[in-house]
Amino acid sequence: MRSEMLSQEKNVLSIKVEFEPGEFARNVDKAVKELASKVNIPGFRKGHAPRKILEMRFGKQAIFAEALETMLPDAIEEIVKEYELDLIDEPSVKIEKMEEGSPVEVVLTFEVSPEITLPQLEDISVERAVANVSDETLEGTVQEILKQNSTLVPVEGRPISGTDTVAIEYFTILSGENGEEERHGPDTTTLDLSQSSVRTEIRDALLGKEPGGQAEAEVMVEEDYPEKNLVGKTLRYDMTVTEVKERVLPELTPELFQKILHQECASEEEFREEVKKRIHERMQAENQSRAEYDAVELISGKADLDVPETLITRQVEAMKKEDEEKIQRSRNISMDEYLQETGTTKEQYEEGIRKQAETIVRRSLVLDRIAEDLKVSVEKEDFEAEMATLASTYKIDADRLVNSLFKDEKRLMEVANRIKYRKTVKAIMEAVRVSDAAAPVTEEQQNG
Repeated sequence: MRSEMLSQEKNVLSIKVEFEPGEFARNVDKAVKELASKVNIPGFRKGHAPRKILEMRFGKQAIFAEALETMLPDAIEEIVKEYELDLIDEPSVKIEKMEEGSPVEVVLTFEVSPEITLPQLEDISVERAVANVSDETLEGTVQEILKQNSTLVPVEGRPISGTDTVAIEYFTILSGENGEEERHGPDTTTLDLSQSSVRTEIRDALLGKEPGGQAEAEVMVEEDYPEKNLVGKTLRYDMTVTEVKERVLPELTPELFQKILHQECASEEEFREEVKKRIHERMQAENQSRAEYDAVELISGKADLDVPETLITRQVEAMKKEDEEKIQRSRNISMDEYLQETGTTKEQYEEGIRKQAETIVRRSLVLDRIAEDLKVSVEKEDFEAEMATLASTYKIDADRLVNSLFKDEKRLMEVANRIKYRKTVKAIMEAVRVSDAAAPVTEEQQNG
């Protein structure tokens, strides 16, 4: 077999392959024998039909094509090694000349990973926010922890306050254009009035009422409401208070601290210090993740490459399938129904998902190139560490987890890719310039 590069345009290469007449003849003979062993032809024992009879039945070119098909895999593998190709799709095959007694000529067109010019990593600068746990953050977290471990106790004989949890029965009234009203209900729900998700109009209407009391609230339907036909309209809620409960926080005891933190704390001070420490660790991890994301995005944006349409299309299809399955699981509706509900056209959805797909593919290609340049690899020790972490998290036997993983090729590749991604990002962060900076002041901190 001989090969010759014909052309290269961006990431598409055309290579001419020529097979020797003798090699082709041997594979034609094999194809004839294989075909004869599989078909029943009247008048001949299975496997003994002459070649001319087979050619009359199936055609000479079909037999030649069978022979060529057996030759191509090894030829493609040899070419990939010789030209060091990183394929992103199966090659296309065009037969130039195929007849016995002459060299067989085939043109193979390969789509490979694109050329990528990376920026100098040491020229990339990212900021990493410094973790700082304010007194307000600590107090808010402690109160949220206590709230999660609190109990709700029914109350009577006093008006509803802004910290109560209220059970209501309600009717929903929609005014029509002709002045008629559509009345739906009754329905029931429970509202924690301390939550910001409760509409102000509803909270204000309930404050001051007692069990059995009536309340009425009018609410304008906003843009993000799922049922788009109601957006901009006013709904009236006729509510009856059926029960009021107040939240009783637990006592701050060593037993409570042990239950919450799974470690001993002798005093409230120790408890708060441990909570503060854990908030700080979480902030550090989040700030590091944000800096890593910024570094990857900067490098990806500065890299010079043409993102192959084949990879974008493949990513789009995978994302659309994932979206459809997610919507089917959570809402039990089709994608078309979901788009109609959200007021999104198919064109808008397609445009948005394509942009996301192109960004994902671009980032992936850049990271693969960086991993290659920095010689990042996934070793046995990496798998063992990953399995130990997973086993500890899910409280299962590590050896059993390893055995099950190595029986599932898809999961194995997912784990390997996850490890490779983490190691690549770590290598990037060691190469770029990282400066620690104070976290930006939030609007709440400015006003508070």
